[in-house]
This record gives sequence, C-alpha cells and structure tokens, in this order.
Amino acid sequence: MKSSRKTYPVDSTKSPRFAGVSTFARLPYSRDLTDVDAVFVGIPFDDATTFRPGARFGPKGVRENSLLLRPYNPALNVKPFDVLNVVDYGDVDVVPGYIEDTYTRVEREFSKLAEENITPLTCGGDHSITLPILRMLSRRYGKLSLVHVDAHHDCWDEYFGKKYNHGTVFRRALEEGLIEPRRSIHIALRGPLFSEHDYGEVRRMGYSIVTMQDIRENGLDAVIRRVKTLVRPPAYLSFDIDACDPSVAPGTGTPEVGGLLAHEALELIRGFAGIEFIGFDLVEVSPPYDHAGITAMLAANLLYEFLSLTALRKRQTPTSGETL
Repeated sequence: MKSSRKTYPVDSTKSPRFAGVSTFARLPYSRDLTDVDAVFVGIPFDDATTFRPGARFGPKGVRENSLLLRPYNPALNVKPFDVLNVVDYGDVDVVPGYIEDTYTRVEREFSKLAEENITPLTCGGDHSITLPILRMLSRRYGKLSLVHVDAHHDCWDEYFGKKYNHGTVFRRALEEGLIEPRRSIHIALRGPLFSEHDYGEVRRMGYSIVTMQDIRENGLDAVIRRVKTLVRPPAYLSFDIDACDPSVAPGTGTPEVGGLLAHEALELIRGFAGIEFIGFDLVEVSPPYDHAGITAMLAANLLYEFLSLTALRKRQTPTSGETL
C-alpha cells in the first residue's frame, strides 16, 4: 500500500535561508523514491568540456543559489510543491577523468528513476551528461522528441579524435536511435562555426534549427508556436546555460555573445506549458567563472520553471485567484 508521505521545502518564514544544509529549493534530501514525482539530481562531471572547466561544481552552485525560490509560481499560477512530491536526490557518484565509466553510473541511477516514472530535473556537469540520460529514458518511453536550447547544436562528430564529449552528444544520440529528429529542435544557436556547412549538416540529420537571429527577427512567440507544432510526446528538454547571453550568464564553459536575456529564457520555458516532457536537464553552469552567483541563480530559476511545467501537467483542476 502506498504511503501518504508529503515532501515540502523548509519554510523560510520560520528557518532563515542561510541556515542548514543547501539542497535545491530547500527540499528534503532523500534517496527514498516512495511516492516521489520528481527529483533534483546533480551530475558533477566536466571532463568532456573542450574549453573552460568548472561545471563539476554546477550542482553545488545551483543548490546554493536556489534558496530564494518560493512555493508559488505566479507566472504559471501553480504551486509546484503542492502538486508534486519532490526531493533532492543528491549527486551521481561520477568517475573523474573517465567518461564511459561515468555514463555507466548515470545509467544505473536513471534506470531507477525511469522504472518509477519519476521526472528528473538534472543539473550538470557539462553537456555530455545528457547522453546516458537519454539512453535510459528512451529505453523506458521510446524515441524522444528533443527540445534543445543552446548556443551550439552539439551535433559535431568528434573533438581531438574522440567521439564522446559535450559537443557531440546529439549526434551520438541520433546514431543510437534515442531521438526522433523530425520532432526535435535546436533553439538559440549563434556564434562562429567550423564551416559554412555546419547548420546544413544538422538539418540534413532531420533536426529543425532556430537561431538567435531568427528569434530577434520573429520573436519568442513564433518560436514557441513552432515548438508546439513540431514536438510530440514523449519529449525531453535540455537547456545549456550558454544559450543565455554572457551578460546574464557569465559562468559557463563556452560563452557566446548575443544570447537570450534572463527574462527571455524564462518566457521561452513558460511558453512550453502543455508539452509532455518526461525529463529535463540544465547544464554547463561553471561557478568558477560566475559573478555573484548570477549564472547559478538564473539556472536555479529555470529549473524551477521546469518543475512548474511538470506540476501544471499533473494538476487536474486549475486554481484561480491564489494569493500569497
């Protein structure tokens, strides 16, 4: 018989935010998956980055900068912790320096989540950590639609003669049959490329592309409409913090100028309400390059929006006129 356990963040009107152990949104830390709907889980691995390291400290930084999150999301009119049982699941015990061994450990943990139909809110780590997550979720749910928000398409074939790193993850996922490319899209692409054929090659793989130039010319509403027309369940959302401009997210490994501003990133994610996402990740937060925690703070709020999307989908009867 299922228990009636209810998880909830620490009440910050009774316990000051600077007190206690830092967990995501001050949620309880637990490895017990009984009656759990969603988990925050860290994968502190950055050995597959090709420029600035430091994303191994991303989960810790995001937790520390999530302490101001409150229980009601007025933009989406939902109290996610009233709707969902959520815990901080801690971190996967990665193997520094060994990507395939780390993948094995990630797959082991995420197979448990997939078996229980628990929605993962994953914090990297560099973008290479998405591949083993997709392996486990596609094994459970079938081929996935991918919504990928990033300055880079991450569909290159190799770096330094190696097939597995943070810039090759979505080519490998396609080769392994994890993604349905014609129901998938890369958003916020920009910056110099290796070749004039880069974007064309990604399109030939079957993916759709929205560049930052497209966003500036057509607006976010047009992008959201396109995503909702294209994507079909089951869907997965992967958000690289370098999709955001370095002015609002300097703490990342491969920054590109001209990206999304903080309010635009939030608006974009909120616009995805109604899409049946079965998992989310946010990657490439590198605290050593952050200033006053602004990158990790933005990341924490984006993860909160991911959680709110999940709560909206589960909530049966919308409430109105809620007040704090």
